[in-house]
Amino acid sequence: MPLRARSVRRTRRPLPTALDPRCWGPTDRFLALAILAVLLAPTVAVIRAISQDWAPNGDDATVALRSAGVLDGHFPLTGMRSTAGNGVDVNLSTHHLGPLQFYLLALPLAATGGAAAGVAIGGALIAAIASVLTVVWARRLGGTLAVAVFTCGLLLAQWALGAEAMFRPLNPYAPLLPTYLALLLLWALARGDHRALAPFVVAVSLLAQANLAFLPLAGVLVLAAVAVSVWPPTDTPRPDRSGRRGRRPGHVTTARAHSRRWAVGLGVLVWLPSLLELFVHRPNNLRQFVRWATSGSGDPIGVLAGIEHLSLLAPVPGGFRRYSPDLLTTGTTVGTALGVLALLVLVAISTGWRVPQGRASSAWPARVALVANVGMLATASRLPEWPAAPYWVITWLPVAAFTWAAFAWRGLAYLESATPRLPHGVAVPVAGGLVVGGLAAALLATQPNWSQTRTMTAVARTSVSEMGPGDERPVRISGFGFVPTLGAAPAIAWEAHRAGWEPHYLSSWPFEEDAEYLWAGSAPQGADELFVIDSTEPEFHDGVPETAREVAAVKLTYRDGTISVYREPGPTNGPSQ
Repeated sequence: MPLRARSVRRTRRPLPTALDPRCWGPTDRFLALAILAVLLAPTVAVIRAISQDWAPNGDDATVALRSAGVLDGHFPLTGMRSTAGNGVDVNLSTHHLGPLQFYLLALPLAATGGAAAGVAIGGALIAAIASVLTVVWARRLGGTLAVAVFTCGLLLAQWALGAEAMFRPLNPYAPLLPTYLALLLLWALARGDHRALAPFVVAVSLLAQANLAFLPLAGVLVLAAVAVSVWPPTDTPRPDRSGRRGRRPGHVTTARAHSRRWAVGLGVLVWLPSLLELFVHRPNNLRQFVRWATSGSGDPIGVLAGIEHLSLLAPVPGGFRRYSPDLLTTGTTVGTALGVLALLVLVAISTGWRVPQGRASSAWPARVALVANVGMLATASRLPEWPAAPYWVITWLPVAAFTWAAFAWRGLAYLESATPRLPHGVAVPVAGGLVVGGLAAALLATQPNWSQTRTMTAVARTSVSEMGPGDERPVRISGFGFVPTLGAAPAIAWEAHRAGWEPHYLSSWPFEEDAEYLWAGSAPQGADELFVIDSTEPEFHDGVPETAREVAAVKLTYRDGTISVYREPGPTNGPSQ
């Protein structure tokens, strides 16, 4: 055949049926609309962030710089620094368990040339992929009926978590929607779906590595997955080895082995940095974690006080609500009572009591929800009297949303007309309702404080613009006060890195750390110096040398005060301009 004829045939090659909307049936169109619904919140959030010219500051900037370090040859082996042991004993200083998020963000960061938009896109991609996989696995588990029920739960979680959790790289945010996915995948594993194992491993690994406060939840999910794998439930469908449906005998066994190899391979890959760290640092992070966990430091509130946070299961004022700084302090007695009642009902239906004939699997989402709520109770019981950061229990929001979906799924088992395939007359309005719900989750969610982020970005860009191109020169950035140290200095470090400087701004760590290249103390002699102060904290201004020149002064728009930045050029960089 002539070459030209071959090329014509290739250009006319049809799309695969699954990708060609002209070949879709009612179920495919329903699934497409459900996927559109769950993608709206991450998409709208990242578009808003980019349109607002969002740039990272505070811990976001540190996450972004650690991710950019991957592209610069600084391969992280540990996660972000933990507050565990902070203010108690420096010998208990530890990190969160892994740097998986840094490596995930490095890919979109590289694709955008290291821009801040790449960081936001990376955060939105994590949320979007977890959301799409949730819809896909819901269909596998219970058809379009399960898609409707558990997509509603996911949209509720998206609304409660807020727009920031859809794109910001703050480490507690990354695993939130993957947590909802992990609960669905645990149900799939209990039902014998071996293909759920690999994504379950990645989702739970991201949860475990993100924050030490998330370990109880990650731990109980792993134990439950091991239990259903080693001791399959009696109502789990058995593999068909008879060769029906065109499958040769032994096909299922081979597929299971293949899925396990994929899961093991991905598990080793996502934990490889943490495993290597065991042999690199002295002391290693695992030893520090064990040292902190067994030290008896802190003052946990205990189980009885932790039960008060069951109010997050109750849809009443002071119960389930959007994420806010007062998440741990605005519960009510009524909310707690209803939350305890919800947990007791969950226990009852998890036993399979009075399950309709032939619908025993309807109890499995409730069992998964029960396991997850036990993990959250363990987390709440370990909360300190003070300080208690609200993000330590933020994972309870997707867990609560999944719990309500599990209640609905269990209730539908009593309807004889409820089948995995929604009737066409019902599916169309339900699909439209999901899209409307997706819009509501995107538009009604709590939005970031854009005024605060714009102020930090203005401080950083004004300062770096005055400094000029870095040409790989070092700069030490010192903050004096709360906002200058925790907000502005990291923002300046990010913009300085973008301009070609080598920023040094992190306080020194008492032990070896793979972020030493960012330590303020690691800056070489002759480095430029920046001093960041807040006009509302004059007691810290004495740390600025008299010879330093002011290069930026930005008035705060979200509160009183001005952030000022002073520069002291290094001796090798010439006099102040």
